[in-house]
Amino acid sequence: MNQRLPLIEPEVADARVAALYRRIEVRFGGVPNLFKALAHKPGILEVTLTKVERVMDEGELERALKEMIAVVVADARGCAYCVGAHSMALQRLGVPQETIELLLQGLDEAPLPTEWIELLQLARRAAADVHAITNAEIARLGSLGLSDAAVVELASVIELFIALSFFLDLFTVPLDERPSPQSNPG
Repeated sequence: MNQRLPLIEPEVADARVAALYRRIEVRFGGVPNLFKALAHKPGILEVTLTKVERVMDEGELERALKEMIAVVVADARGCAYCVGAHSMALQRLGVPQETIELLLQGLDEAPLPTEWIELLQLARRAAADVHAITNAEIARLGSLGLSDAAVVELASVIELFIALSFFLDLFTVPLDERPSPQSNPG
């Protein structure tokens, strides 16, 4: 499929976008194509970057779990870019390739804590049809050890990757080349 929106490369970015790109480069070791596509609206680029930083870097949930949520949400939504990008992030966090593959097919067999598997299953179902999530499933989150703040955090991770997958798929943004191993997982 052809890309539907041109990417704004760093060498042609205006001063505002160039400043944001420097911030992005520190975090990601380069400027992912997602951000090059968002750069057509610098204000939206900035708020999206800030949201990624807040959702992925702050809170009670472990970073690896958040990246796994990104993978299962992206898979449920059919977003190859997000599956690829967040699978690479999981690899950089030390998650074995076999475990990443089980997130996509065979989640029940993944060598993960039972609580994580339940959260990942919920994330996958919520990404596919949020209206299918029951009151009992939401109430169960507390018994899995999640505080109310962590429940909001969980929903925010799911929502972030639903929104990003929509944008990436709408404009058929291509997945970036594999970043260097020392780059931040995002």
